[in-house]
Amino acid sequence: MDKAALRSAMRARRRALGEAALREAEARAAAALIAHACWRSARTVGLHAATRGELPTDLLLAAALAAGKRVALPRQSPGGMEFRLTSSPAELATGPHGIPEPSAQASAVAPADLDLVLAPGLAFDRLGNRLGQGGGDYDRLLAMLPAGTATVGWCHDFQLVERVPTEPHDRRVGWLGAPSGLLRAG
Repeated sequence: MDKAALRSAMRARRRALGEAALREAEARAAAALIAHACWRSARTVGLHAATRGELPTDLLLAAALAAGKRVALPRQSPGGMEFRLTSSPAELATGPHGIPEPSAQASAVAPADLDLVLAPGLAFDRLGNRLGQGGGDYDRLLAMLPAGTATVGWCHDFQLVERVPTEPHDRRVGWLGAPSGLLRAG
């Protein structure tokens, strides 16, 4: 299946999910990640505000803030995607793509300062290959992260596929976080 067909199929499956299914999937996936050493050792975590049937991140945001972690979320800027700190979901406002994001006044976080990053996507394979929305923002971010940064593809179990079509600019994640658990990619 090519990228366009896979994107279309995954978007349709996500749209079909109800709120109860999303919350149950989130609870299972979040519990697995929170129990892992990569979460416990992270001081600054890069999350995202889930939209359009993505696996939610609300529980992780609350857990990170409760644990005293610094939480950064992406914000679209003229130069692309950048991460900015947030201390509450109430601080987020809808950005240009309809996704909640921190304000321009929130403190910026350099990629090198992120200890753990959740990368959304439409599909992932067991090698850590990721199919995003097509804009390349997360591929650029993943390419800038230091080698020690834990990267987690955050997805529903059905988004784990046999093979994701890749191109030279595509970047892999090191872990796959899904309701079935946290799996090492590779």
